[in-house]
Amino acid sequence: MRTLVYHLLISAAVVLAAGGVERAFVSHAGTGLAPAITGTSTSGTPVAANVPSGKCTMVGGSATKDMTSENTAFKGAKTDPEECVKCHEDEVASYKSTTHAKSWQNGQSCESCHGESAKHVETGGAPGTIQTMKGKSANEVSQTCLNCHQRPGEQSHGQLSEHFRAGVGCTSCHDVHPSAQHKHEMNNAGMSAMLKGKQTDLCLSCHNTVNSDFNKPTHHRLKEGIVECSSCHNPHGTTQEHQLRADKKTLCLNCHQDKRGPFVYEHNATALEGCVACHEGHGSSARNLLKDRDPRTLCISCHSKEIGAGVPHSRANFSLQTTGDCTRCHNTIHGSNRDEYFIQ
Repeated sequence: MRTLVYHLLISAAVVLAAGGVERAFVSHAGTGLAPAITGTSTSGTPVAANVPSGKCTMVGGSATKDMTSENTAFKGAKTDPEECVKCHEDEVASYKSTTHAKSWQNGQSCESCHGESAKHVETGGAPGTIQTMKGKSANEVSQTCLNCHQRPGEQSHGQLSEHFRAGVGCTSCHDVHPSAQHKHEMNNAGMSAMLKGKQTDLCLSCHNTVNSDFNKPTHHRLKEGIVECSSCHNPHGTTQEHQLRADKKTLCLNCHQDKRGPFVYEHNATALEGCVACHEGHGSSARNLLKDRDPRTLCISCHSKEIGAGVPHSRANFSLQTTGDCTRCHNTIHGSNRDEYFIQ
């Protein structure tokens, strides 16, 4: 009986709470205020808060962002874009020749990045009447881009990326207003005119050490055009170290699927550290991108009496009388379904 009464009281409380929230929505109809669910009470009941229309409130947080401020991109041009053409014909023409031009179909225009232009037009282009990117830092310019691009996808971790922290902004690699000649050259090469150059050239212009790695005897075929830096890295940032698109094992197995498994007996080095436990990611002086020219040295770095499984015979010593490496016998070194010592 007590249990029945308890459940009846709980049900009544939920009904009353739901009615209160419904009344909150009805009472604000036509007032310009939109109730937003910002959290829950100690009893688990949603709590509504009034937020002026035109603002975006983060659910479960206290931060609000005014989507109509002049420092924020807004959707819907207030000035006819053709007004901009009268003075900025070249800039508008170059903009329309890029992927960004598609945004015009959705009601966006020059004002999406440069703010309201009505005063700028009225004063004949007086200084300080419109937002420009001149004099702004790379990160400040990137904030303008992220007003639209910071959403689930490639740029969702933009502000957390190594590039952002190093002061490398969107316009370090991208050109919003490319010249006609640049557009012609890039499109002929099958690339977007919004890139300042070929992806490989852009990345290696800063990453000099990596550039030298790709010149080593064995390397991933980046300069041959088989893969690109973005095949493994997301230049806009990820939750993985080195801005990798996935963990070090999953990423490699996307291409090297013959090593995928699953195996009954998996090499612990691969399971714990990924392929880079034994291989270099960009290039190596050793065969098969190995970290050491002598595979025996590489194996003994783990398989020694001091830190791991000891070597059971003299085959792996450095005597001139012995030849061959560990994989001469342990030939399924990435994993095996038959033998725990990876012997076929």
